Amino acid sequence: MDESTRAIIFLILIMVLLLALAFLGSNFMMRRAVKAVIKMFRQGQALSPETARTAEELGFKRKSLLQFKAFRDYKPSAMNVLMRADIIQTTEDGRVFLSEDRLMQTNVEQKLGGRTS
Repeated sequence: MDESTRAIIFLILIMVLLLALAFLGSNFMMRRAVKAVIKMFRQGQALSPETARTAEELGFKRKSLLQFKAFRDYKPSAMNVLMRADIIQTTEDGRVFLSEDRLMQTNVEQKLGGRTS
């Protein structure tokens, strides 16, 4: 095997490693964001249709085209995942709340490593 072949194999291995790290990092960040979203709803007492809040009241920020950050904010994506699982539900007037019953049925917290306060 000549030097150029070794260099190409080395670069391919580096690329595969970087892809794996990106996937694992993204997965870790999403899991962390799901925990944070659940915590935001509990701290905001948005746990029923009567106590539902707007996303802004709970601390979710609107996306800005001019906002640049070093890391992506995974909380909006985590909230969408929880909404698709019917764990976060929406009232008729657009406010949102966490369904503790649905959360327990799906075992999301157990999969994430226990109750999020």
